[in-house]
Amino acid sequence: MVPACPKCTRSLPPEVLNTGRLELCPFCNAQVQAAVFPSIFKWIQPGEAGARILIEGESSCFYHEQKKAVIPCDNCGRFLCALCDVELNGRHLCPACLDAGRKKGSLSELEHSRTLYDGAALSLAIVPLVIPFLGWMLTIATAPTAIVLAIMSWRKPGSILPRGRARAIIAIVLALIEIGGWGVLIYSMYVGGAFHEMNSV
Repeated sequence: MVPACPKCTRSLPPEVLNTGRLELCPFCNAQVQAAVFPSIFKWIQPGEAGARILIEGESSCFYHEQKKAVIPCDNCGRFLCALCDVELNGRHLCPACLDAGRKKGSLSELEHSRTLYDGAALSLAIVPLVIPFLGWMLTIATAPTAIVLAIMSWRKPGSILPRGRARAIIAIVLALIEIGGWGVLIYSMYVGGAFHEMNSV
């Protein structure tokens, strides 16, 4: 949709758009400045319908036996007509492989969410510390789990948006401190119990 003049509401001609400065509307002489994507003026090319088989013995599309095959699927090798060919980052896929890849999550180009193991690890390392009263006791289970998740974050694909490994590193450090705290507590209880036992003899 071509932008309109805010004063006279008539569509602005292409020579007034994308100049980077104020221009006069050719219809009402109001000062306007408009920037649009150049593709707004391009015609949308219709997709190919797929050519019919004209010569006997020509390969046909796996999904449309009357249509001429133009390319094989890069995943399963099925012959595809122009209608069934789906190009994705230079690869040609059939509709079935595209759907299977979407469901299994094997096509990273189609991903729109991922499990963020580093964020989960950091949450497990921090949340028990901020729970009032006996929340710190949960760290006996959450600290080792946080370390496991942080290590998993190195092997699994990260966030779709680029981010560093700071969350995983902080989670590991906090979890190790929590485990160290439990070690000190258990050791002091053991030593204190042994000292008490020696005094009672």
